Amino acid sequence: MRKGILTIIFMVVITIVFISALASIHELSKERVMQNAKIDQYKSILYAFDIFPENVDERELGLTATTDDIPWQQDMILKAIENQIRSVKIPVTEQQKELLKNSLLAVKDSVEIFVHLNEQNEVVAYGFPLRGKGLWGTITAFGVISADLQKMVGIDFTEQVETPGLGARITETEFKYFFRNLDLSGFQDKYGQTPPIILVKKKEITNREQSTNSFQAITGATQTVDGVLKMINTDLQFYFNLLLENEEMIKKLLARFSGVVE
Repeated sequence: MRKGILTIIFMVVITIVFISALASIHELSKERVMQNAKIDQYKSILYAFDIFPENVDERELGLTATTDDIPWQQDMILKAIENQIRSVKIPVTEQQKELLKNSLLAVKDSVEIFVHLNEQNEVVAYGFPLRGKGLWGTITAFGVISADLQKMVGIDFTEQVETPGLGARITETEFKYFFRNLDLSGFQDKYGQTPPIILVKKKEITNREQSTNSFQAITGATQTVDGVLKMINTDLQFYFNLLLENEEMIKKLLARFSGVVE
């Protein structure tokens, strides 16, 4: 009996020691984890805005490369964000929210829009989160469109649980490259009978070479790519309306910036 009680006490003490140790490690590493998550977010933002380290060409990264393969240094990432990217919060009306009734994008009273400015403080492009449904779960992305709303600058997929080697290939350069210079003029056609962006089985040339409103599918990943297509067509329409209706407000907000990303 005594031996059993001692065993229980020993186990309780060991459990308390390990729990305390894990809790301490968690607290000590929490700030570092949050910092790493922020850096990963910045990497995706810069990639979608088509901003790379000096002397790095996306086409030379390899077809299966991902954002993590870009040779960024942390100080370079922070400097690029500080010098080139701003963010503004834009109010959203109930009427505008109606455009997202078929979307997974969660919008409350406002949305955060990221803005790429050049050295003359002119708007180059707008970036924002996108959200869709894949085969196995939610797909979260960051998309960027040009300041004139005519072309897509880029996209990066920040969260996905798709099948490795199939749907998960949306994170690879080969797939994402088709969104560079994607034609978005269809979003401004109020009476268009076809979706602004379409999917094709095979593209012989990229949209950088010849801009079209289509991107290439991934063989064997139909539901994943269809989810991306629906996400693009639905969420971009919402952002198009938001940007057009708040053009003057965005200009005034950008004019107040001191040069630090919120």
